[in-house]
Amino acid sequence: MNTLCESSHREYRTVIGDLTGRQAVLPVVVTDQGVLREFAQYMYLKRGMSRTWQDDATFAIQLLLEFIEANQEFYEQPRALFSAFSNALYTGTIERRRDPSGLYWQARQPDYANKLIGHITQFSDWLSVINEDSSLKLNEWRKATRHEQRLNWAAYAHRRENAFLSHLFRDAPQTDQSRAIRTKSLPTENLAPAKSFPEEKLDLLLTEGFRRRARDSRGPTDLRNVLITLLMHFGGLRLSEALSLWSDDVSIENEEVIVRVYHPEYGLAPDRKSSRLNFLQKHFDLKPRNRLIKWTDPLFLGWKNPTITDQSRKCFEVYFFPHYIGQIFAHLWLDYHRKQRVKPIGSAQHPYAFTNRNGQPYSHRMFRKAHRLAVERIDLEYGKFLGTTPHGHRHAFGQRMRAGGASPLIIKIAMHHMSLGSSQIYTQPTSKEFRDCIFELESRLSNKHASAIVQQLNEE
Repeated sequence: MNTLCESSHREYRTVIGDLTGRQAVLPVVVTDQGVLREFAQYMYLKRGMSRTWQDDATFAIQLLLEFIEANQEFYEQPRALFSAFSNALYTGTIERRRDPSGLYWQARQPDYANKLIGHITQFSDWLSVINEDSSLKLNEWRKATRHEQRLNWAAYAHRRENAFLSHLFRDAPQTDQSRAIRTKSLPTENLAPAKSFPEEKLDLLLTEGFRRRARDSRGPTDLRNVLITLLMHFGGLRLSEALSLWSDDVSIENEEVIVRVYHPEYGLAPDRKSSRLNFLQKHFDLKPRNRLIKWTDPLFLGWKNPTITDQSRKCFEVYFFPHYIGQIFAHLWLDYHRKQRVKPIGSAQHPYAFTNRNGQPYSHRMFRKAHRLAVERIDLEYGKFLGTTPHGHRHAFGQRMRAGGASPLIIKIAMHHMSLGSSQIYTQPTSKEFRDCIFELESRLSNKHASAIVQQLNEE
């Protein structure tokens, strides 16, 4: 019912950082008094963060401004206001279908509310530093309770064990402090059915789902969509990583099929001396796709910061499982480039492997649409929790690795995660497997023992 207050909105503007003239197109908050300059400066300092991170940070500040606008007369201290604001994120502002504040916020999931509070906390911390005024810290540090100290120690230990740069943690953490406003969380253990694409339907998806119209002279199967699906299902890639491939990123080395996924900005370009960012600028006048504006440019691709395993090239390799799929992929890759890839024309040149019918880079949205049509064509229901969305193929890869007996470390490396914990999402036993385990344990009880238990329960 409610939208963000009219006094503030988000725009994407070119922000100039300093006298060097370096620029970046970033989300900024615009109010009826103009751009929030401090936040624009903060966004420039965070220009290396993902677009999703930047958008979430901007949205958090918008929400805070909206809350202040509606409640500024009721709070004299900013800390009290921030406490009320954080509670409103968790609980919403509607009671009995009424909301005197006019916000009409629905309660947000704890994880997302935590994220918003974290963004505002970071910004207010930074703001207090540059203004040398601790009163600007909306979420101040205070003396932690004994229990909070223990939780802080536990959190530090967890961070140290999972951090990519754990060897840099030398000093003891400051655990005798805690935020005045602590975030909330729900204890969870995911035993929902695995969101993986059904293995028994994969061949049908590739052969019938992605079938072209009968009169198409380029062949009966859309090799572009097949190749992308192979990369996700048997290589464990995210869709955005598969779409980021350039035509030079697949090679045969020592009779092995090598697929390298490069960092979209810092990865080594085909000239073996430039970064991809500089190569795109110099030869094509393009920006890396992760630096496009997510909400307005259909060619935007996210980048989840997978673990880079080749430091010199700034890339990681795809490990096909089963291994022979790599040979099939290489054969189809050559066929695709010879027969089906639509080459860019005129001034619209680019290096991306997968193109649409106009020769432009293939978009995230267009593949998702094609994948959904293919799924429905083979009489499957389309849905995230059914495993039939594109990301279900990555889940299938993780489940297949686990079923094959791969160790957690091998699965972590194959899926390019920074921590073992990240891979557990893809290899968690399903609720069916858990029930099967319970049944197996039950079968070990003798009938006599089981009968005795039932008899005892009946007597009670």
